[in-house]
Amino acid sequence: MSANTLKVKRSATFSSTSNPSSLSYGELAFNNGGSKFFVGKQTDGGGTVEPFHISSLADLSVGEGLDISLGSGNSDNTATLSAEDATDSNKGVASFASADFSVSSGAVTIKSGGVSNAQLAGSIANSKLANSSITVSDGSNTTATSLGGTITFSGTSNEVEVAESSGTVTVGLPSNVTVGNNLTVTGNLTVNGTTTTVNSTTVTLDDPIFTLGGDTAPGSDDNKDRGIEFRYHTGSAAKVGFFGFDDSTGKFTFIDDASNSSEVFSGDAGDVVFGAVQASSITHATIDGGTY
Repeated sequence: MSANTLKVKRSATFSSTSNPSSLSYGELAFNNGGSKFFVGKQTDGGGTVEPFHISSLADLSVGEGLDISLGSGNSDNTATLSAEDATDSNKGVASFASADFSVSSGAVTIKSGGVSNAQLAGSIANSKLANSSITVSDGSNTTATSLGGTITFSGTSNEVEVAESSGTVTVGLPSNVTVGNNLTVTGNLTVNGTTTTVNSTTVTLDDPIFTLGGDTAPGSDDNKDRGIEFRYHTGSAAKVGFFGFDDSTGKFTFIDDASNSSEVFSGDAGDVVFGAVQASSITHATIDGGTY
C-alpha cells in the first residue's frame, strides 16, 4: 500500500513571500519564501474568517541591548539571545567596579568610601547636595552663597583692612586709622607716637593730677622746661604763652610772649593777678606805695 501525502495550501513558488489573502475556517496555509504558517481564524460571530499568522522563531524581535540569532538549516529550530555591552548611547549589560560598588540580589550600592574625591570632581551639581550653599551673616543680614561661589570680605578705608593669603583671611587695623563716629576705650589707652593732637572743643579729665615729663622718673636732667604752652591773639598779633616750671631757674614762671626752643622757653615774665598771696620770702620785687 502506497503512503499518502497531506499537503496544505501553499505559495505557488518556493521563493514567493506573499501571504494568503483568504482562508476557510480552520484551513492551513504556508508561505514558503517567508517561512510563515497561517490558519483560517474566525474573527467575529458573523462568520468572518481571516488568515492568522502563527508565530515562529523567525518572528521574534528584541529591543535595545539584546541580539537574537536563529539556527541555520531546516533541522535547527533554535534561537539564541545575547546581551550587548552598554555604552553612553546604547542600553546593555554593564559591570560595576568591585572596589567601588556592591551588587547583591540585583541591587547595586556604593561602598562606604568606595568613590574617591577625584572620581566625584565636577560630577555632582550643587542642587543634588543636601547642603549646597554657605550662609554668611553679620548678625542681622544673611546671604546664601552656592558652593563654588566666592565670598568677599571687605574692610572700610582707614578703619579696617582685610588680607587673604593661601586661604587664610586676616582682619586688622591699617597703619593709619580713622574712626568716623564715637570711640570708647574701656581698657587702658597707650599712645607711643611722637605727636598727639586733640582737636576737641571740650576736654575733661577725671584724674586730679596731670603728670608731665614722662611716665617714669628721669635718670638725668634734660634741661627742658615743664608746663603748659598756649596760643592766643592780642587783637593785633598771634602770641604764644607759657606757664610752668623753668628748669634753668628752678622756679614757676609765667611768660605771656614766649619763644619755644626745643621745649626751653624764654621771654619776659608776664603780669599775674592773684587774690591773697602767702609767701615765705620775696626777692627782686619793687614795692610801690604810689603817690598822693
